[in-house]
Amino acid sequence: MKNKKTCLGLLACSLLFSMCTSNKENQTYVHPVPEAADTNVVLPPSWAFGVLYGSYTNQQETVERVDEIIAHDYPIDAYWIDSWFWDHANEGKGPKKYMDFVADTIGYPDRKAMWDYLQKQGVKGGFWAWDCIFQTGNEEAFADFEEKGYFRNTYVESNPWHNNSTTTAMFQTEGGSKKGTLCGNIDFNNPEAVAYFKQRMKHFFDEGADFIKLDRTSAINVCKVMFEMSQEFGRETKGRGFLLSHTGGMESEEFKRYPGKWTDDTRSDWTIEKPTKNFNSWVPAVALKENIAMFNDTARKSSCNIPFLANDMGGFDMGITDQLDEELFIRWLQFSQFNPIVEAFSQPENPSANLAYRYSERADRLFRQYTHLRMELFPYVYSYAHKTRLEGELMMRKLPGQIYEYLFGNELFVAPVYEQGATEREFMLPAGKWVNYWTGDVLEGGQMQKVAAPIEQIPLLVRQGSIIPMRAYARSIEQGTNDVLTLHVYPGANSTFTLIEDDGTSNDYLKGIYAKTDISLKMEQGGMKVEIAPLLGYYEGMNQERSWRVCIHGGEAVKSISCNGTDLQVENAEGTVTSSLFTSDKYQPTVFNITY
Repeated sequence: MKNKKTCLGLLACSLLFSMCTSNKENQTYVHPVPEAADTNVVLPPSWAFGVLYGSYTNQQETVERVDEIIAHDYPIDAYWIDSWFWDHANEGKGPKKYMDFVADTIGYPDRKAMWDYLQKQGVKGGFWAWDCIFQTGNEEAFADFEEKGYFRNTYVESNPWHNNSTTTAMFQTEGGSKKGTLCGNIDFNNPEAVAYFKQRMKHFFDEGADFIKLDRTSAINVCKVMFEMSQEFGRETKGRGFLLSHTGGMESEEFKRYPGKWTDDTRSDWTIEKPTKNFNSWVPAVALKENIAMFNDTARKSSCNIPFLANDMGGFDMGITDQLDEELFIRWLQFSQFNPIVEAFSQPENPSANLAYRYSERADRLFRQYTHLRMELFPYVYSYAHKTRLEGELMMRKLPGQIYEYLFGNELFVAPVYEQGATEREFMLPAGKWVNYWTGDVLEGGQMQKVAAPIEQIPLLVRQGSIIPMRAYARSIEQGTNDVLTLHVYPGANSTFTLIEDDGTSNDYLKGIYAKTDISLKMEQGGMKVEIAPLLGYYEGMNQERSWRVCIHGGEAVKSISCNGTDLQVENAEGTVTSSLFTSDKYQPTVFNITY
């Protein structure tokens, strides 16, 4: 007996030593750069893959707006204040304050307190900026840059946008044309000018701002500087910056280093082909249908090459009307949840600010439903964000000859509804078998299919054989955790999925410091196996254990589920079978056996 105990003790010590050695090796492991990698791609911070909001609120209104969003049980990861940040009382009229490097100290009497409040709510804060200085009303800042030789050119700006404009609409002034003002374009190719510009802007970040929304230009050299300020000065980052800029500035692959972008100022309408309202001539001819094409039309739209692209959910300009279109907003919000970056924004003339609870109870309910799903999908979305860099393939995957349908990752097929009043959607489904997310019906691919599309549902299909990792809902990405994951399994074919994780805030992933977990589904006679391989790699702050469960869709025949030899409790709800949790060491194999 004594010898047996001694042997068991030695075995335990041996296993412990082996595990410690394995963990030590993993913690120093550096993933090599794959041959297919697009090394120009830089990832935004993990929080940028949640839900972002922008508006024209002053300090008090900003706090109230964030509170309202939270009170409606909406996720919120970031909030930026648009152009009125510089002069809220005058509604961004200008040219005074654009840009004086002081901004509005009346509408925002204590910006530090405002940013601190957002930080306590788990919300990143941003503000609007551009790349020039108007002389009128900003004589000191203009003269300063001019005397130092930090303008690449000066000219008389007669465009009234923030230059005596009475609204955010370009080319509109009160009482006709106004005299222009001298404008200096800052020279962002001059290292001294760049360093000085950063110095003048740094105090905004010292107060607590985290990122910039850049307007007027998307030139690479300007994007670079604005992005670097977020990296270098943002108090809540560890070097992973963030930026929102227009879709231009794509003359070289370098643009991918400064994420992200949005699809410019869109029209709150269904399509430009059959307008339902009138718009000012300056508003780009892009409504919902055309906006979808900006993500997918490889033949005509360079914007579809942008790795981390967002759009103003609901459209930016509401048109020359005071009527809101609830149906349009719902269809738009459904599409937006299956974009790389999700953000809600509108012109200040829109009384709803494109907030769902200001449209209707139905819009409020559906926005909550879809954004919660988005947050739960974070492990899936973030893995594909990494794959954008590692595999050189975008998260929104184009289908040959199809502009208005796409794959979101490899497992999800999305067919947004862009026709007013439509309750059905017809499309060419890719080859293979697909499961209707809403009904569980199995559809054959490689042919035209038509599915029901009531207002509550965007046509969403899951590839048969898919493994989709999801986590519990949290109000922000950083408040959530991957330490408890549910693997949603759609049986019918063998498949694999690679879960990729990192710390979400540093640039360690660029050095190969991140974690990969390969997960496979193997169909067998009488059942199937879900095999979770030992994790490879490590990142700062990673927990060594994880709790897993499997959720089998269309699992009516499932009789039992075990994991690593332990029988698990199962719950059967309308043909979807979910196991209880199993906790294991990430560096050890974990195998779920599902029997019929």
